[in-house]
Amino acid sequence: MAVTPVPCACGGGGSGEPGEACCAPSITSTLLCRPDGTSVLLVARSGCTGCGSPPAVPEIVGWLDPASGAFTPGPAPEDAGPCDTEDCASVTLLSLCDQNCAAFLRHLVHDCAGAVISFVDTAPDGVTPYTPVGTVGDCADCQRCEREPMCPGFVGLTGPETWTIPPATESVSLSVACGPVTVYPCAGATDGVQINECGVSLQWAAPGTECRPGVLCAAFRIEVPEGSAVYVSWLSAGCGDES
Repeated sequence: MAVTPVPCACGGGGSGEPGEACCAPSITSTLLCRPDGTSVLLVARSGCTGCGSPPAVPEIVGWLDPASGAFTPGPAPEDAGPCDTEDCASVTLLSLCDQNCAAFLRHLVHDCAGAVISFVDTAPDGVTPYTPVGTVGDCADCQRCEREPMCPGFVGLTGPETWTIPPATESVSLSVACGPVTVYPCAGATDGVQINECGVSLQWAAPGTECRPGVLCAAFRIEVPEGSAVYVSWLSAGCGDES
């Protein structure tokens, strides 16, 4: 089971002297079969080596169950071995991206005729199970994606008033000029957080991806009672108006 280190230039801004690390670990997997007819994917990872030195001996990091996608660290099961006397079964690794432009590895298991009989998806480390989101395709397509423009909004509120989140809002910033004020970040009345101190600034944000903005929950609202005042700023996709 050969493992080829990812090529890289020695030196990298350093001296390039012998002993300086000049490769990145690479992942490979091979198919093993068990007496009950099931199979496992043995996963090996190469190590870094020094400039001018031979590739490091691959290390067995664990095995994958193609049926469940579960990863087990350590050596393969004792009863796992070559799938047949011709050793013709094989595994191919594909580097793919899902609709969020998240990269992952697809381990394709081939039978002796070359047909794909099963597959397992993992993170780029080759061992962590991964479930792609939406459409799967070539990662080169992600280089052409453009994140939806984000539009800022700002409003000053004096009580009594209730501010509700505009559609497709990714982040909200709150500055309390005069408390108290109650914030409901994501749920019903019992989940409100009361802020009594004046001059307090808080922010809430939903993590997005390289191509898609995050979206805070639609139940987000701020209640400003009589005598209180706050400033609210936000970023939303689509330039929606505030409520």
